[in-house]
Amino acid sequence: MTELLLWNLCAVLIPTALAGILHMVAVRYRMLEGLAVPLWTAGFGRNKTWRGVVLMLGLTALTSNLSAAWFATELPVSATLWGCGLGLAYVVAELPNSWVKRRMGIPAGGQSSRVPWLSALADKLDSVLLGSLILAVWIPENPNAFGLAPGCGFFDVFAGSLAVNSGVHAFLSAVLVVLGIKSRF
Repeated sequence: MTELLLWNLCAVLIPTALAGILHMVAVRYRMLEGLAVPLWTAGFGRNKTWRGVVLMLGLTALTSNLSAAWFATELPVSATLWGCGLGLAYVVAELPNSWVKRRMGIPAGGQSSRVPWLSALADKLDSVLLGSLILAVWIPENPNAFGLAPGCGFFDVFAGSLAVNSGVHAFLSAVLVVLGIKSRF
């Protein structure tokens, strides 16, 4: 399990977290405003933009290459393709949550007034849930492609990835709020 968690840290968490932080810096300082066009305002709200898609795919590809080189992480595909996949999974996983919140009348960037803890939990778990599921299906089929020993089962991969990545996601969100890069947790 330790081997899996270290691999997850180097191949998933660090590249995605760094890309997410860099994306939030771009949003905070209004960089690339020409790409800040909503994907579908009525469906997802004004905060899901083409800038987010482009930056998350590009930045996660970049940070995956840096992380793979720095930590000598084994990946089943090129680091660039891996990073684009991580960025795409992150972006796609956030869309259903936004869609549901718009249907509930919750404004973009807002929380439910009736159950704010549920909105906050959904915001922290959306991208992590899909990423954990993808890894849990893929890794046990061929752990050698990831540089892991046989025996990584679906539940081990899913639970380990979900627990660690959601915890770090929540922690980094809090840090970004304290630093003034994000407006809310």
